[in-house]
Amino acid sequence: MEHPSTQGGLSNVERAVVFAKGVVMGMSDSVPGVSGGTIALIAGIYERLIRAISAFDLTVLKLLRRRELVHAWHHVDGPFLLPLALGMFSGLLLSANTVLYALAYAPILVGSFFIGLVLAALFLLSGEFKLRYALYFMLGAGVVAALGWVQPSTDSVTGLGLFVAGAVAISAMLLPGLSGAFILILLGVYETMLTALVTFDFDKIIFFAAGCLVGLMAFSRLLTWLLGRFHGQSYSVIGGLLLGSLPAIWPWRVPEAAVSAEDAGATMRLVWPADYAASLGVEAHALAALLFVGLGLVVVLLLNRLFISMNSASALKASQKDR
Repeated sequence: MEHPSTQGGLSNVERAVVFAKGVVMGMSDSVPGVSGGTIALIAGIYERLIRAISAFDLTVLKLLRRRELVHAWHHVDGPFLLPLALGMFSGLLLSANTVLYALAYAPILVGSFFIGLVLAALFLLSGEFKLRYALYFMLGAGVVAALGWVQPSTDSVTGLGLFVAGAVAISAMLLPGLSGAFILILLGVYETMLTALVTFDFDKIIFFAAGCLVGLMAFSRLLTWLLGRFHGQSYSVIGGLLLGSLPAIWPWRVPEAAVSAEDAGATMRLVWPADYAASLGVEAHALAALLFVGLGLVVVLLLNRLFISMNSASALKASQKDR
């Protein structure tokens, strides 16, 4: 699944491709139920991203102290991280006007497209799955399924709470199949942080960002170790996470029967398209949804072939330079 790539400088075309991958990751991270880690996995940059993040260590500080800026830059794979980070930031900005708009006006089609993405990711990962790791696969699926039963927190938000939420959410974003936005909803801080970003509430933003930084540094190291020592088991868990994420992005939902007026619409249950249409008296768009699932599959598989071709060309060019 992971495409070979060379550590070091990137050509202009490669920077543009990495930037584009970052844009899609940023857009997906803003959508509850969708993981930027899933996009990184599909794009073939997942392990490189985890390694680059975990490279922010004491060695970097020593290099910076000795003013060896170029060495420090390449130690953290800066030529790769910079265009990716810029792309992710651009994607987050774009999502406010595109993905979120589409979710508001065409949630079934958007959800169906994301289902296609996840199914394609599972297909691309299928070569990593081994029967002896089936338990790990079920563990991953079970974790995401269990999260679906957790009720969102209604506690008041404190600085410490935002710090913890940031650390947990950023860790979730690194895992394919787990949505950082969904975790924020469960922790009861999703709307709080959206409001803080819009109103520039720096007190809340600083606590949250500090938690993100700590979580990113700690969890990326754990992932690097797991992928190095338990590669097959780790990818089996990731496959389970992806499979378990499908209910979170299932687009056909109807309100649970309310026990009281206050409960009306509080929770939603997943239904088949026909039941959705019958319950709500609206069009389920089943055929269009099926087409968008197919579109998601085709887009990922075509991009995967493109990325493999580009990475192979880059590797060939690098080998020719070494001769």
